Amino acid sequence: MQKEAYQGPPPNYEAVTTTAPPESYPMSSHTGESALVKGVPPGLQRLLQMNQISMQEKFTTSQGWGRSFEVLDQMGQRMYQATEIVECCGPIYNLKVQDNAGQDVMEVVENRACRCSHLMEVIIPSYGLVGLVTSHLNAFVTHVSIMNPSKEVVLLILGPSFQTSIFGNVTFEVKSRDEQHVVGMIKNEGNQNTVTFPMDMEVTMKAVILASCFYLDSEIYSKRRYAATRPRRD
Repeated sequence: MQKEAYQGPPPNYEAVTTTAPPESYPMSSHTGESALVKGVPPGLQRLLQMNQISMQEKFTTSQGWGRSFEVLDQMGQRMYQATEIVECCGPIYNLKVQDNAGQDVMEVVENRACRCSHLMEVIIPSYGLVGLVTSHLNAFVTHVSIMNPSKEVVLLILGPSFQTSIFGNVTFEVKSRDEQHVVGMIKNEGNQNTVTFPMDMEVTMKAVILASCFYLDSEIYSKRRYAATRPRRD
């Protein structure tokens, strides 16, 4: 069954902060479903013509500790599948994204020993580090920075606090770094997230926003589990 496209208010795309792509990417033996495009990492070609995608959790009997997801286009067709990798003494967070051919497209990793750091690296296997995602401690709002590989802030994600808005539908705005322009949205509804961004945004930045969506979903999921399992006070 096809998913209905998100019908909320469209983002304002008048001012978009992006990172210019390199002239070309290293050659790779990666084979995907779409033809390779010069200047686009293998596996990200389908993001070129996308301004909206959705991500939903996939429940399986063999899922174990790690969660699994499907990334869908506006027609509800699967573009990617993603799996959390949980290892003893491994990264705090490790998510691998693959295309429908089973080829690695992206990895999102947090290696810090201290969980309060929340510095996520977004890695494209055929290219390397393309961005970072970090959150800032704030009890009143969710404040996430999207950075380029040089750790320069490119975009911000702002929304309700995880302390007060972990149940029900939640919407986060993707804003320019001066917070003056909304350039995208991430909407969490149950086990599905809808992401919107400008069609002409640089493709690796679209990938980093998708990685940010996984991060936000992970935080919401953790808070909901904690709230559901903590002892009730009389």
